[in-house]
Amino acid sequence: MGITGSLSAVVSALSFVDERAPDSAIHLWAESVLRTSGVRTQCRGLENLPPGNFVLCVNHQSNFDALVLFRHIRRHMRYVAKAQLLKVPLLGPALRRAGNIFVERTGTSSDREKLMDAAAAVRDRVSIVFFAEGTRSDDGILRSFKKGAAAMAIEAQVPLIPAAIAGTHRILEKGSIIIRPRPSALIIGEPLSTTGRTADDRDALTEQAHAAVAKLLEQGNQLVTEMEE
Repeated sequence: MGITGSLSAVVSALSFVDERAPDSAIHLWAESVLRTSGVRTQCRGLENLPPGNFVLCVNHQSNFDALVLFRHIRRHMRYVAKAQLLKVPLLGPALRRAGNIFVERTGTSSDREKLMDAAAAVRDRVSIVFFAEGTRSDDGILRSFKKGAAAMAIEAQVPLIPAAIAGTHRILEKGSIIIRPRPSALIIGEPLSTTGRTADDRDALTEQAHAAVAKLLEQGNQLVTEMEE
């Protein structure tokens, strides 16, 4: 897509200035692609985001998920992404230079080390988006969560924010290049505290986040239905 290619070059250039410099270009990218694609979105729960940094634990339905997030959440925020994206011309280098975290999604010690190293950045500089299912759900049904989001939030001692994106799996279906202008919703839940929690609590926190996202997804699906009426 022309917009993505053009703004990827801008993001790459701005990344050499300051780590926050690309933020406005990223938000412009999201807004431009969604408007051009005719995608309407609504967001609920922005007031639940804390003033400081956080880990956003969200479901994953489509490549449009990041666009919806960056349209509505205007914060210094990056995300954990699959390493395959680095191979995409222009976009891959831009994502790396902007400070996103790339993992192989194999659960190796290398991936775990990258996530733990990123916890220091979450404490001090940036909020992180974590697509907790680890891969896209091609039918919109919520899958089980990986433990990385909870582990990172606990290590950084920042809030874990549950959130749900609804409707994007019908905009760009997995394996397709056809964009369908369907509505989407983002619902942000109340923060889950990590204060005093340790690595031993990551399973319980992961389950707590999954239950919260499941409820938020129900709300999001209902909102999408209302937008279509």
